[in-house]
Amino acid sequence: MKGIYNIRTLFEKYYSEYGNYIDAAAKFVTALILFMQINGRIGGKSIFGNIFVELILALVCAILPPNVMIVLAFVAALLQFASVSIASLAVGGGVLLAVLLLYFAFASRQAWAMLLTILGLFFHVPCIVPISFGLMGSTMSAAGMAAGTVFYYTLLTIGKLGGASVDLAMAKQSTAEKILAELQTMIDTLLSEQEMILMLVVLLAVFAVVFLARRMAMKHAWKVAIAAGTVIYLVLMMAGYMMLHLEIGILWILIGTLISAAVAFLLEQLFFNLDYRKIENLQFEDNDYYYYVKAVPKRHRNDEDSQEMEAGRIDRKGREHHDGHETIHS
Repeated sequence: MKGIYNIRTLFEKYYSEYGNYIDAAAKFVTALILFMQINGRIGGKSIFGNIFVELILALVCAILPPNVMIVLAFVAALLQFASVSIASLAVGGGVLLAVLLLYFAFASRQAWAMLLTILGLFFHVPCIVPISFGLMGSTMSAAGMAAGTVFYYTLLTIGKLGGASVDLAMAKQSTAEKILAELQTMIDTLLSEQEMILMLVVLLAVFAVVFLARRMAMKHAWKVAIAAGTVIYLVLMMAGYMMLHLEIGILWILIGTLISAAVAFLLEQLFFNLDYRKIENLQFEDNDYYYYVKAVPKRHRNDEDSQEMEAGRIDRKGREHHDGHETIHS
C-alpha cells in the first residue's frame, strides 16, 4: 500500500507544479499515436502519411483542446480515403461526418472518451475505457464511446475494402459502374458489420454496469463495479463471438481484460481509497429536513503510518500496543 500512496503523492506534487506540461504531453502522445494508426490502417498516400506532418499536427494538438484532435483525425481519415478511391471517400467520409456532427451536437465534452475508445480498439484493449469512465465519468461518456466505436470500425472496414483488388466482373464495367458497385459493396458491408454492433453493445453494457455499481451505497463499491464490469465484458464478448460465428481472439480478450482490471484497481487506489473501519453515521437538520448521512473517510498515507506505529510500538518495559490492547513480551 505504501507504494500506491507514494505514487499518488508524487503525482499530486508534480501535477500541481507541472500540470499544464503533463496535459500537453498526454495530448501530444495521444495525437501522434492516433494519426499514425489512422494512416497505417487505411494505407493511403495522402500528405498525412508523412511522419513529419504527423509530428507537427501532434504538436498543434498538444496546445489546443482535445476536440481539435478529433477534427484533425477526421480530416486525416478523409484525405486517406480520397487517396484510396472515390467510393472510400464518399462512404467513409459520409459516415464519419455523421458521427462527427452527432458527437458535437450531444457529447462535445467527451473528447477523451471518444479518443481513448478509438485507441483502445486499435490496441485490442477496449475494456479499459468503459470501466475507467464508468468509475470516473458521467452518463454522457457513453455517447463519446459510441462515437469512437463507430469511428474505428468505419476506418477498419473502409481500409480493408478500399485496398481490395477489383474483381474481373467489375473490371469489365465502365468507371461510373465500378464506382457505384464499389459504393454499394462498402455500404452493405458497413451496415452488416456485426462486430461493430457487438462491440457497441458490450462497451455500453459494461459502462452501465460499472457506472451504476460504483454509485451504490455499499462497502467497496468500486471493487464490486470493477469485478462486475470485467465479468460482463468477458461473458458478452465470448457469447457474442460464438453466436455471430466471428473469429475469436481469445488471447486478446483475456489480455485486454486483465490490463483493464489492473488499470481500474490502480484508479481506485489513487482516487477512491476509503477506510471502511472509520465509518461515521451523522445526523443533522435545517429548517426543512433531517439529514442522515453515512460518512466514509478517505485513507491517507499519514493514517497508515500512524496505525503501523501504533500497532508495532513496544515500550521500554516490553509492552506492545495494538488496537488499544496491551501485550507484555517476556
